[in-house]
Amino acid sequence: MRKTPRDTFNWKNFEEFFGGKLPFMQMENGVPSQNWVENYVQDILKNIPTAAKKNNLLKHDIFQTHNFVFIKVAIPQNVNIRDLQVSVSPNQIMIEGLPENQHHVIKLPEIVKFRESRAKFKDGILQIKVRKNIDDQKFHDVFISYE
Repeated sequence: MRKTPRDTFNWKNFEEFFGGKLPFMQMENGVPSQNWVENYVQDILKNIPTAAKKNNLLKHDIFQTHNFVFIKVAIPQNVNIRDLQVSVSPNQIMIEGLPENQHHVIKLPEIVKFRESRAKFKDGILQIKVRKNIDDQKFHDVFISYE
């Protein structure tokens, strides 16, 4: 059997250098198992805090015109619509007032003029309209002075 650098690396010295057994690295016969990275990632994903998982509380659709971004959010019947609060930043929308003090964040596809936002609730749907910030181009011309 041909030896690879993986077979000749001293993993015991490696672990001692880092202060003991590495909790995420699964060893088999003194070498890391073939799928230790996959197992490590899966363990991390299982332990994501529940607050991060709760961002999918509400179903929403986003569509755009040349000047506006429209967001339609389906509000469940167990939500008191009078408790809802919508906040808009240049790149996202946050909906608060959901049961158990939860909130929902929606990332916007474009930078918007957050002060020019409107929202209305109709037939179980929260409709939010925000103006795109088309004035804010990615580049700004700079005057060059010549001496």
